[in-house]
Amino acid sequence: MERHERDDFMYALGQTLKFYGKTLEDGDFAFWYSALGDRSVSQIKTALKEYLKVGKFAPRPANIMELINNARPAMTKSLPPPPTTTCPPEIADAWRWFIARTTQDTSMSGLFQSSEVMSVEQQEKYLHIVNHEAQRLNQPDAIPSEYKLAEVWAGVAA
Repeated sequence: MERHERDDFMYALGQTLKFYGKTLEDGDFAFWYSALGDRSVSQIKTALKEYLKVGKFAPRPANIMELINNARPAMTKSLPPPPTTTCPPEIADAWRWFIARTTQDTSMSGLFQSSEVMSVEQQEKYLHIVNHEAQRLNQPDAIPSEYKLAEVWAGVAA
């Protein structure tokens, strides 16, 4: 499973658990991934949607695996591929890092946490990237004031 597919799986799982009043805790995703990582993201997402129709409590990996294994013919059809993006990978990586950084102390933090250790230089580079992209796209609200870089936003009305 590629990184963007894993992120898609993690987001769908987090939203499903949130529906049941649960959160995807740090470390829980690794358990889910080991149980379902050999399945396609489209199968997992379809089973998660199906579970919302029948499940009374938050799902467990076995519940989702059972739905995948006993899938109706409609569920076995693969979903259309996700839309392609023209966003360069480094910009996408910078935004993923930034979202994780800014949601660190929120209920969403478990969805975006990364296990990779990043140097201060790389973090600074990513911060510059997201500031420049937000400024280029005229989206000043995308960057909370405590993360705005003066050299990027100087002279821009907030």
